[in-house]
Amino acid sequence: MEKLKIALVAKKLGVSLNSVYRKVKLCETELNGHVTKENGLTYVSPEGVEILTGLFQKLNPSESPINTEKETISHLREMITGFQKTLDTVLKERSEERARADAIIMRLTHQNNDLHKALEYRTTVLSEPPRPVTPWQPAPVINPLQGKPWYQRLWVKYFEPEKLRRFDF
Repeated sequence: MEKLKIALVAKKLGVSLNSVYRKVKLCETELNGHVTKENGLTYVSPEGVEILTGLFQKLNPSESPINTEKETISHLREMITGFQKTLDTVLKERSEERARADAIIMRLTHQNNDLHKALEYRTTVLSEPPRPVTPWQPAPVINPLQGKPWYQRLWVKYFEPEKLRRFDF
């Protein structure tokens, strides 16, 4: 007769160690003689394991190992499909962002080429020698007393000084 530790029974049933200990304590009458304690360890006989299996299935019959495996597999498949959808949307968004970035880069490259051409034109225009520029000079003012005899110059100087004024129109 081979006895199993409680930890092995919990793994075999797929439940926690505490729940097995609790079930053993609650159902002492049904497990009488199938549970032994040796050196601080609790052992269960194979018949006791069958009784515990029946008790756990009575508690929740939908949680048989077959049902839980099917539910786990379906849950994992749902998770995988969800992850795939999320990954597809992220990839689509990234490809759209990349296309926008490429379009922006292309526009900036064209603008840069246009500016480069304009700059080349300016450098060719500016590299030509400048045409000589003559500054503006006012028209030479003619002295109204020039070429007149001395008495007319004296007369204008003292009696008609307005003729000596310059009119800059």
